[in-house]
Amino acid sequence: MQIKLFKFNPVKVNTYIIYDETKEAIIIDCGAYTEKECMKLQNFIDSNNLQVKYLINTHLHFDHVLGNYFIYKTYGLKSKYHIYEEIIPDLKTQADFFKFQIDYHPISTMHHINEKDTISFGNTILEALLTAGHSPGSLSFYCKKNNCIFTGDALFYHSIGRTDLWNGNKKTLTTAIKSKILTLPNSTKIFPGHGQSSSIEEEKIYNPYLQ
Repeated sequence: MQIKLFKFNPVKVNTYIIYDETKEAIIIDCGAYTEKECMKLQNFIDSNNLQVKYLINTHLHFDHVLGNYFIYKTYGLKSKYHIYEEIIPDLKTQADFFKFQIDYHPISTMHHINEKDTISFGNTILEALLTAGHSPGSLSFYCKKNNCIFTGDALFYHSIGRTDLWNGNKKTLTTAIKSKILTLPNSTKIFPGHGQSSSIEEEKIYNPYLQ
């Protein structure tokens, strides 16, 4: 499995393209905001002859979905996410709250992912874990075969996601992290929604929010 990381938009969201030897790929959290960022993403996909099968979102905070319309327009893919995310305000309302300028293009009929659902592409399988608290339906995606997890804004390097936004809850978040993420093997690599990567062992020892 190959992982390509892009840091997009002023909030510096980690957007991941994951693919394997079959050239099938998925995109996690497309935060591409400008035309230049969108073209950078598309050029990587085209130059590597990738077939994008799915666009999946760890959650629907505005900075993680800014590129969803571009992906829909270009590849015909609608985002997959947990249904609880529909509790929070839509993209335009969130962007207005943060005084962030966007061209709003609503996309209807999204596709939902439940906990323990699997996302399969090529020879790769990701398992969805409900790690709510940063937002009501935050998902993390675990790949057992490749010993890694994509945690969105639930768990960061030496930190956790903020819980003061819509329907956030710190106790819910820390409980989910401890019961569903930190129970994975210590060597599991963590790919978060912002910042640098980490490992389960690193966060068990040094994350002050999880002691």
